[in-house]
Amino acid sequence: MSETSAEQLVESLRGASLHNRTCILLLPLPWLGREREIATRLEISYADEQERVLGQLDRGQKYLGMGWQDLIAKELTELACGVGPDGNCVLIANLDLLVSSFGAADRNLFWSFLRDSYRPTWGLLLALPDETRRLMTEGERSLWASTGRLAIWEEGGQNL
Repeated sequence: MSETSAEQLVESLRGASLHNRTCILLLPLPWLGREREIATRLEISYADEQERVLGQLDRGQKYLGMGWQDLIAKELTELACGVGPDGNCVLIANLDLLVSSFGAADRNLFWSFLRDSYRPTWGLLLALPDETRRLMTEGERSLWASTGRLAIWEEGGQNL
């Protein structure tokens, strides 16, 4: 599906060629949980969205109560504004945990907005499991790939 490499995504995110500075990196199962290592290899910042959100919960709070608009307006925008000076790009891990809580219609709106309308200040590289088809339809993946904004982390290829 994707002929774009992770390195090419980072180069695009750091440059001025993308109007929507958000890309997706799909991770094979053996690489899940190793997102910080991938960020280090790509020489970009790293953020774990699960840790960030859990750290913001009040004691005893059971539900986030966060819709897709909140996720973009609060979490992603905060991350995009807080990127360090190491290349103006951040790999975001565990975003799938939040996105999976949305209904199908809200997930579609979330991806469509990120793809076509969201314009963060700095580059966001969203790390997602490659095997999870529930998060994003094949059609949506194809749209991201057709614009050079989606790559699959290659275990034996140039990404290593």
